[in-house]
Amino acid sequence: MACPETITTKNLSGKLRLNKTLSDDIDETLKLQGVGYIKRTAIANFTLTLEPTQFTDDDGVEHIDVKQTLSGGFKAPADSLLLNGQEISKEDDLFGHLIAKSWRAQVDDLDIDFLKEGWSEDTLEHGLIAGVVKSDTPKSKRDWVINVVWGFVVLDGVRRFARRFRFTVKDRSGPIDVKLYYDYRGYFPSSYFLVLTEIPLS
Repeated sequence: MACPETITTKNLSGKLRLNKTLSDDIDETLKLQGVGYIKRTAIANFTLTLEPTQFTDDDGVEHIDVKQTLSGGFKAPADSLLLNGQEISKEDDLFGHLIAKSWRAQVDDLDIDFLKEGWSEDTLEHGLIAGVVKSDTPKSKRDWVINVVWGFVVLDGVRRFARRFRFTVKDRSGPIDVKLYYDYRGYFPSSYFLVLTEIPLS
């Protein structure tokens, strides 16, 4: 199903299911991030669905909280973004110790050409959700970086949510560029929206 034009990078909501046929394979990047074979096989066999909730707090900072579910009803680690450009440290169940930051970016402000290409007019107008996620090397003993952007594209006439990232790692000569496309699966019930005071910010 095409994503409606009311859903933009200023109003992310609904259910967004990864389209594996259209998307690039991520097994190599997972392996280089230290994810073991059993977990990589499980990820390959399940389909990920995102359920984002977006809001602005009283200080004017944009938040995006993302519930993640694997096919079969299995829960994946939730994600929480603060679009303030400030680095935060966190420990992820899959990737270990990380340092991450997120912000809203205009396409022309990006340094990587791969991340600039093919976005919808509304994404160019409102901006992309941009981020950098990297291993916390002293704690994780790994050395990789992901530059990522979120937005919308029109692919074969269908408007879709998309994520693109460039993965670089110390032990590999060149980057890996990945495109991920999602099918729109409709709105989720209002019960999923959380009161601001109930949402953890770390």
